[in-house]
Parts: sequence; structure tokens; C-alpha cells
Amino acid sequence: MDHFSPGDWIDSARGILPAYKASLIQQHLDQGCGDCLKSSKTWRLIVEVSSREPAYRPPGSAVEASKGAFVPREPGRWLAEIAQFAQLLFDSFSQPSLATVRAAAQSSRQLVHEAEPFVIDLRLDSDPARKRVSLMGQILNSKNPDEATGKIDVIVLSGEQLVNRTSTNDAGEFDLDFNAQADLQLFINIRGQRAIGINLPSPES
Repeated sequence: MDHFSPGDWIDSARGILPAYKASLIQQHLDQGCGDCLKSSKTWRLIVEVSSREPAYRPPGSAVEASKGAFVPREPGRWLAEIAQFAQLLFDSFSQPSLATVRAAAQSSRQLVHEAEPFVIDLRLDSDPARKRVSLMGQILNSKNPDEATGKIDVIVLSGEQLVNRTSTNDAGEFDLDFNAQADLQLFINIRGQRAIGINLPSPES
């Protein structure tokens, strides 16, 4: 007897074969045809798996990880909507200067922010003559210091306008240079986890 076609095996697995053909297939299988027994088992498994597909939904954490793995070319609105803004823990400008240097203009500013478990250490160096700002920083995980913080996207925005962007090195360090202007925000996109926002101080403050 000839073997049955793939279409017959699919209809058999789905239970929609005409009664006479279903009887012929069963008789053939009862005779112990190895190839057909294998085909029958394979198609029944495929139909079973396919029937479960509509009910499958990926975990929410997997969806968020996939979204966080990519940053669009124009990240302004996207980052501002999802970012958690960090808390300022330390600002060197709030500390009193020594009496001998109070009259000197301060061009460097140290800032420390926290968005648990991440701590962001920043140093802002301004050059009034060139109207440029140099921003150096490091991202650390305070609860798991050994966790890698490399290849994290670091983005500076003015409103929704991209000012500059870079990525951290293996030690979580980064360095950016940009024109001095007001209303700057720093966004740190920790892929697969979250985005952290920081309002940068105005160069004139």
C-alpha cells in the first residue's frame, strides 16, 4: 500500500479526516509501518504545540527587557516618559569653601545621585570662555558592586533635543563634552532594567 500524503497526516492529527480514510490510515498503522508511525507522531506533536500558541504570552519582564535593549535615534520623549529621576545626595557647591578660596570662581562641581541600587557620581567642569561643559561620571551598583555596569547608554538632552551621547566603559565610567546651556537632563539607560534621569544644574547656578 502507498504511504499517505502530508496533507492526510495533518488532517488526521487535527481529527478532520473522512471516516473511510481515517479507517484506512488506522489499519495501515496497525500493520506496523515504521515511516507512517513516525509521520503520524510528528504531525500530532506539531498540531498539539500549535494549538497552545494562541494562549502563549511572554512574561512582562521579558517584554520590558526587550524594550530596554534598544534606544531610538530620537530618545527625548521616550526617555522622559519612562525614566525614574534620581535623588541628589551630595552637591559640592552646597559645601562652604575655605576662607582663602571663597572669592575664587569655582569651575568644578561634584554631584552624587542615587536611584537604588545605582549610585551615579558626576563631575561637571565648566569653561566660561568657551561656553563648554565637560561631564565625567561613573555608575555603580551599591548593592552588588561586582555587577557589570559597562556598555550603558548615557544621553544628554535639552528638552527632546539630543545634545550628546556615549556609553560607559567596563568600569561604568563615561565622559561627555557639550555646549553650556540651561535645562539639560542626563539619562542613563540601563538596558533590560530601567532608565534613570538626572536634572543637570545650569552652568550659571
